[in-house]
Amino acid sequence: MKADSSFAKLLALIGLTIGLTACASPTPAPTVAATPISTPMVTLTVAASPTPIPTPTLTPTPTPELRPLTNGGCCMLPAWSPDSHQVLFIDKPADAATAGVYAINIDAGISQKPQPVGRVGLYSPDRSLAAFAEGTRTIVEKISTGESWAMPNSGLAVEFAPDNKHLAWEQEGINGPYDERLNDLYLANTDGTDAVRVTRLYGGGMVGWLPQGLSLMFLGRPSLNTHDSTLTILDLKTNVAADLATAERISGVTISKDGTWVAYFISFDADKSRNGIWVERTDGSQSRHLEVWGAYQWRDESHLLVIPMRDSADKAFAVWQFDAASGEGRPLTDAAVTPLDILNGDWRVSPDGQYIVYVNNVDRNLWLLKLPR
Repeated sequence: MKADSSFAKLLALIGLTIGLTACASPTPAPTVAATPISTPMVTLTVAASPTPIPTPTLTPTPTPELRPLTNGGCCMLPAWSPDSHQVLFIDKPADAATAGVYAINIDAGISQKPQPVGRVGLYSPDRSLAAFAEGTRTIVEKISTGESWAMPNSGLAVEFAPDNKHLAWEQEGINGPYDERLNDLYLANTDGTDAVRVTRLYGGGMVGWLPQGLSLMFLGRPSLNTHDSTLTILDLKTNVAADLATAERISGVTISKDGTWVAYFISFDADKSRNGIWVERTDGSQSRHLEVWGAYQWRDESHLLVIPMRDSADKAFAVWQFDAASGEGRPLTDAAVTPLDILNGDWRVSPDGQYIVYVNNVDRNLWLLKLPR
């Protein structure tokens, strides 16, 4: 959620993953079983907030398709094309090659050669605009025409709004403890005009845009008089702000595909019952505490994929799916049948929710998992 003059948010192009540590022990590469899963490997209980719900009845899970996309130990930090047909990553495949964004078609064989598709930069959701660092300036370019212009933000990273007409950036103080640093959030047109500060906070920063309208989500302390951070949505058309959650430590904030839900986790709270993963409607009408712990990403508008923590480092990961509204969860994979050995939480869900791409801990290649419905 941070932006600085070194343009570290270039990593936003390929998606910042939620930490999930994988053991680097020399276990065999994943294999795919040919028989369906008849029973789940583990049982998770889901507690609703404020009223508990019964543990869901689990149905047999079909065996997902699992296969490698790359060979030779390639590549790290994958992302997706908007149409879910390609996996993108930053690479420099040879000394004579140009460092940039490369793509692999998911329906091609493992012998396919990655193709360059653009420069390293920060792209708009539809990839029609891109921002690049040039010295101490941030340059925005319209990809179709090559037209470009400089932003009035001293080289800070930007985040494009879904409407492709606006963008935002953070200007953060560099001195003092992190949670006491003043952070100003700015809005401007994509051509750099009409730049205006929209809010300021301490610590934290910008989470992201809601897919609909022109609303920005951010997290931080509203003043130095409180130790708690607040998760807030600001409608930039009406200038109306709505607070969703308040706690001293809120992390891992991620917005669902249509912006109707947000997931986050609370840690080290004095009230231990608050610690863990939460899902909440962005209108504040419903929130739910999931009694599971692990890495998570949204599959679609209302289903959260969770990879629970393993009992031991020599076990493979499994993928569970939770319905945000009901809290019901079910396994999509069985670690004993479709073993996932994910390196350092490096996995991403496709925009259409059909696939997960991840870096395999054993061979360091990209693997593709097709998820059952």
